[in-house]
Amino acid sequence: MGLPLLVIPPGGINVVASLKLSPQLFAPYETAWAWSAKLAAANALSAFEVAALMGIPAAQPRSLLPLRIPRAALTLGRSMALPSWRVKQAFLGGDLECLHPLMSEFLRRCPACVRLGYHLILHQMRVLDTCPLHHVPLREHCARCAAHLAYDLGSSKVHGPITCPGCTAPLLPVTRSGYPTTGMITAREFGLIARWLAFLKRRAAQPTWRDGGILVNTGQHALTAYAQEAVRASVPAGVGRRPVIGQRASWTSNAEYRELKLRYWQHANAHWLQCDKPSRHWYRHLLQGGATEDTPSVHVLAFVYWRMTWQGCSNPYLLRRGHGVPLYGVAEWQAAQPAPDDDDLAAELSVFSAALEASWDEWLDCIDLLGVTTLERRIWRLRAVPSAYVPLPQT
Repeated sequence: MGLPLLVIPPGGINVVASLKLSPQLFAPYETAWAWSAKLAAANALSAFEVAALMGIPAAQPRSLLPLRIPRAALTLGRSMALPSWRVKQAFLGGDLECLHPLMSEFLRRCPACVRLGYHLILHQMRVLDTCPLHHVPLREHCARCAAHLAYDLGSSKVHGPITCPGCTAPLLPVTRSGYPTTGMITAREFGLIARWLAFLKRRAAQPTWRDGGILVNTGQHALTAYAQEAVRASVPAGVGRRPVIGQRASWTSNAEYRELKLRYWQHANAHWLQCDKPSRHWYRHLLQGGATEDTPSVHVLAFVYWRMTWQGCSNPYLLRRGHGVPLYGVAEWQAAQPAPDDDDLAAELSVFSAALEASWDEWLDCIDLLGVTTLERRIWRLRAVPSAYVPLPQT
């Protein structure tokens, strides 16, 4: 009686099984790394194996940011009943494609989000130095071995991407058996994530954001600075300008400046009329040197910072017209503009109006997203971020 023979093909024995990942383990706005790491942990796959399943070349730089969404990842998503938009979102496809230049090459994690089991697209934005949800610094190192973590899946044939390549410590929470776990993200937090992504998408094309010249502190006190910091007036970027003919080195109290000053007060009065009665009472109390308790509305706090920007002052008490302080912010904006033609004042006023409104929208976005409710009693510095402001060139 002959014995049965088991013939193993040269490529080895392939075990085919359907991959499973509970839907609540992969939340909207999570990264491709989070999906791959959790999928590998849930199915006992190595980093090499999950990269092959995703159609991601493990050795390729920025492999999790391909120019096109891997077809294998889309197919895998369909087999797991994931909508295609979720897969595209994880790989920064579709309307998030403009965020590619803002992505960090290192794996950046929020300790609070890690405890909940999430790694969000926002964490990978190198223009953010803190988590917009928890206002804690983002970390690029392993908490155990301090190794610098790359934003990729790695090439290990033993361990999955959810573990540190250096010490195999879990980078996201797992059970004793290695299965990933997650907490709850509220609808309010999902809404905040969506608003931050929209905020970044509107600025992703600006050179200062793409080149790393902007760093956003998402902390609740990000609008204030310490007493030793100098005040610097800023000019909104991204507004239309005429071709540069020649730069003015200084400004004088001429008719052009008076027209700009008048246009500024027209915009200021329009924004003031939009303030409700409690906001106006708070504002008057502030200018009289009263306590800076919580503001009754985002609108009036944005109004204070907007005026401080364009009047170029570091103290809100100088916003009173009675001081007669020149509008240094307006003057510096004027000095940074190309020398106009004598008959081109209307065009300059139009550009100036666009700059005023752009900066107003930026301050509203900035204060609303950061959740700022108080104007601290310090030396106030006009923060340029998060906004479309860029510092004026030094002369």
